[in-house]
Amino acid sequence: MMVRFDFPRTLESLFEDASMRDFRATEKSAPAMDITEHENEYVVVAELPGVNKEEVKITFENGVLTVQAERKPYELPQEARVLLNEMRVREFTRSLRLPVRIDADNIAAELQNGVLRISLPKAQEARPRLISVK
Repeated sequence: MMVRFDFPRTLESLFEDASMRDFRATEKSAPAMDITEHENEYVVVAELPGVNKEEVKITFENGVLTVQAERKPYELPQEARVLLNEMRVREFTRSLRLPVRIDADNIAAELQNGVLRISLPKAQEARPRLISVK
């Protein structure tokens, strides 16, 4: 049995199918996160691909950490023939309730290469302490 694969036509139909999809102008999603607990702090690491630090908003209120960000669109070159354009404006939002009191005045965050790292120090009363026996 011989199967003929018409590559140029198949590729063309792939682009047509993709362009016919109903894409929303803005897609919302929750960023992937890793959360680790250390003796004196929690560390939250979140993926925010294509997001600049000016487009990130982090709030902490009533024990809830909220991360919001938006990936802005980039300019397509005028002379380019667009074959596929799936990268859209994207909003990222995620909220986490933390199980212990946090020292909100000392929360720190940094964004590097699309990875956001948030350090959430535990409040003094939430930290483990050594109790001496008398």
